[in-house]
Amino acid sequence: MNLNKNIIIIFVLFLFACHSEVSRIDVAKNSNIAININCEKHRQIDFYIDCDIEYEQQPIMVMDFEFYKGQEQILKGGLDPLLASPKENEEKIQANGKTKWKFYGKLEGNFIPPADTIFTIKPTLIVNEQPGLKINKFELVLVR
Repeated sequence: MNLNKNIIIIFVLFLFACHSEVSRIDVAKNSNIAININCEKHRQIDFYIDCDIEYEQQPIMVMDFEFYKGQEQILKGGLDPLLASPKENEEKIQANGKTKWKFYGKLEGNFIPPADTIFTIKPTLIVNEQPGLKINKFELVLVR
């Protein structure tokens, strides 16, 4: 029985050791940021959102991405960051016409580098400004 517990503990440690945070960017405060990442061919990078917002009416948001190899744009796209799934530590409280929503969630998709080199990622958060919208935290987290 004790051997089974040790095996489970080692497996969990191995699982967490395989995923490491590469970068964390406050995309609500840094609208024109470029992240240079030294990538290994085919070593996947996942994207997460660490979100803490308050609103009266749910905002429309787009997390826009541009990927570059040197000066060449190799990929561009966007998605709704509020649809992140799965969401960890999610708290959504509605009271007095206001919603407070916190979560840490995985964005749809990933980036699989086609070569061993430095890639540049330019994330931009696009938000329709609404009365009562307060962004306490909105961080893009890159995990390898």
